Amino acid sequence: MSKIKKSYINITSGQIHYRYIEGDGQPLLFFHRTPSSSIMFERLMLEMKNDGPLFAFDTPGFGESFNPDGMPSLEDYRDWFIEVINKIGLDQFHIYAHHTGTHIASEIALKLEHQILSLCLNGAAYLTCEEREIFQNNFKPALEADDEGKYLIETFNLIKTLFPTFDPDLVDLELRGALRSKMGRNQAFTAIWKQDFMKALSEIKCPIFVMSAIDDFFIDQLELIKKDFPLIRTAILEESRIASPELQAEATASLIRNFIKEIEENN
Repeated sequence: MSKIKKSYINITSGQIHYRYIEGDGQPLLFFHRTPSSSIMFERLMLEMKNDGPLFAFDTPGFGESFNPDGMPSLEDYRDWFIEVINKIGLDQFHIYAHHTGTHIASEIALKLEHQILSLCLNGAAYLTCEEREIFQNNFKPALEADDEGKYLIETFNLIKTLFPTFDPDLVDLELRGALRSKMGRNQAFTAIWKQDFMKALSEIKCPIFVMSAIDDFFIDQLELIKKDFPLIRTAILEESRIASPELQAEATASLIRNFIKEIEENN
């Protein structure tokens, strides 16, 4: 039986931590949302344990990966992961990315267009420059520790709103991810809202599949993508807010699996 293993890989800027399942065929890479880590993909990876090699990475500033200095650009995140991809020796691969991960993955797809076979995006922030500025202006940095622990309660109350119902295990994981990545959250959000994702999506050459939970923050953007890119496949998942990779793991795995199978059969 395939099991999830963990490892680190050294790159120029530090260590990248990742989870993986060994297998045959073309690899599938996972890029996570903020403020989680590769742990959010464990349910999905187990659903897909027989589908081929799986690699889920902790973005720098999250999980067990290194903490970047300063305010890295989206290109920095892209280049860190390209160094990882090259060190692991992945010649060709598919990608599945969620929320923040979709921005990083889109930049990788643009840079490694001859290596990427397909791109699955969940919760894509397909926004205009003005809309991105609104998100950036409304962003509140992570709370700093106080002597009464109020930052813990406030962070907990915020995390609870990200799920359709209270799930103690998922809320606990997301809360721990948020507390670990106080600087990483600020860094990643600052980087992604500077990206012209609309332009990036229009320039990606590999097959693209965009999905969203029906109650996700960016469900309305799915219709805009369908309108602007009729050739991009889309799908709507059942209520799960930001946690469709976990709460809709079986349905998500089926969508990814069928998309990849069709692409590989036609190549």
